[in-house]
Amino acid sequence: MCLVLGTLVPATLFAQNESANAATTFLVVRHAERDGNLDKLTKAGEQRSQVLASVGSALNVQVIYSTDTKRTKGTAQPLATAADTKIRSYKKPSKDWIASLEKNHSGEVVLIVGHSNTAGVIAGLLANEKPFEIAHDEYDALFVVKVSKSGTQSVRLRYGSSSNGASSADPDKMGVIDSAPVAK
Repeated sequence: MCLVLGTLVPATLFAQNESANAATTFLVVRHAERDGNLDKLTKAGEQRSQVLASVGSALNVQVIYSTDTKRTKGTAQPLATAADTKIRSYKKPSKDWIASLEKNHSGEVVLIVGHSNTAGVIAGLLANEKPFEIAHDEYDALFVVKVSKSGTQSVRLRYGSSSNGASSADPDKMGVIDSAPVAK
């Protein structure tokens, strides 16, 4: 999986600077597969959370945010354990919350775990774009958004095995999202 990430994502998306233009990299995902309407992960969801832990460890995630549900926390927990960090809770994503993340985590790599109706909204807010669509049965979308004073770069990838919501080979569901400079 890391080999796929390495070949699809420009190295600059994950580069961290020590300068005043330190970039913050956000990884945004929807929780892994849930068990019907229950607030818990399926076996496939538990496996996906392990893949996310591997990806997050390889990318040096330092901060993790999740809503306060078992399925989102269960998705983030393997990475939190591997990174020896706690999972921080958030309620409803907003422009003010996004601004506080950018300010408080400058230069860090941050994972945000949300839901089908929030992960695309969060990624869109971070990328200064409209919300990104996530299908009801799509669990493998990984939004990577790098924010710095010189601009924003973002890409939509897949991680783990393909979910029903979109084929991993679907070019409309994967690739560079935005490379726009920050408006002054």
